[in-house]
Amino acid sequence: MNYIKINRRFGILTISSVFLLLIAGGVVRSTGSGMGCPDWPKCYGMLLPPTCPCELPINYQSIYVEKRIKKAERFARLLNNLGMEEQANKLLNDPNLKEPEVFNVYKAWTEYINRIIGVLSGLFSLIFVLSILKVRKFISNKRFWAGIIGFILMMFNAWLGSIVVATNLFPVIISIHYLASYAVLVAFMISLEQARIQQENIKLMAYKWFYLVFTFVSLLQVVYGTQLREVSSIALKSGNLMASDGVNFDLLGNVFKIHWVLAILLIAISLIPAFKLRNKVSAKWFRLVLAIPIILVIQYISGVLNLRFAFPLIAQVSHIFFAGLIFGITLYICIAIFRSPKTIV
Repeated sequence: MNYIKINRRFGILTISSVFLLLIAGGVVRSTGSGMGCPDWPKCYGMLLPPTCPCELPINYQSIYVEKRIKKAERFARLLNNLGMEEQANKLLNDPNLKEPEVFNVYKAWTEYINRIIGVLSGLFSLIFVLSILKVRKFISNKRFWAGIIGFILMMFNAWLGSIVVATNLFPVIISIHYLASYAVLVAFMISLEQARIQQENIKLMAYKWFYLVFTFVSLLQVVYGTQLREVSSIALKSGNLMASDGVNFDLLGNVFKIHWVLAILLIAISLIPAFKLRNKVSAKWFRLVLAIPIILVIQYISGVLNLRFAFPLIAQVSHIFFAGLIFGITLYICIAIFRSPKTIV
């Protein structure tokens, strides 16, 4: 059995499924389906979501509220033990915690499909990590441990998914759950990707630190994006997001201002290598370099549409997906540059 081939195939499947999870998560969030299944891993206690309320107990709402409160209290104790008393108190005092969830078949199936994708990504990562144990002697320590860490992070994020449900979509937990997906991407891409810069693309090596910093700034942009989404969700729910003359930017505060400034900054600086490397690197690498500012502009437009039209489905999902895509491309370029032999510089 060719374990090297298995390792690479399931590594690609794992990374692809994580990107697919970003899309599915965006659909879940934009359709308000996060609590479509109020329990985890089952859906209303069933392997498949029910098709109508007639399949549920009459008092199903109070049943799942009680279960949720018990799980939230256990998680709050964990937060207290970790020294996060403020977040624990916010969780227990969150009015949404005791809010009953009304069954909706469309939301239930939307969340259920998201979970299926999550299960598949977990299965792919399990096969990947088992195969990496078999090819241990053929790969570097860095690749081996990155794969192990990626699997651990994948399992941790699956557990976080259950906490998201148990806390009735507590904003902080949602943000951590989303950012953990990026940590999974980093670990698996480092473990899997073997791309290197060849002699004919030596000009790209001059942007070694540029793309490293760019990757960190794009991740910082994602962090502020999740915070902005939290603030926007609260404003949208309270009906205060839109003012008479448009979006209530004052309500969004400094989080929006920083997110906007970083967006403009990333677009501007991404044009530098796109302009400088014309006809100086191969078509493959130039397409990747050029793709970054193009995707950033598209993502910026989707962000504007989100705020102007109260987060429509297509704009919200595309905004999340393109953020992951930009991060993935810049990380790929960084890995290729830093893995390249120093002798070509």
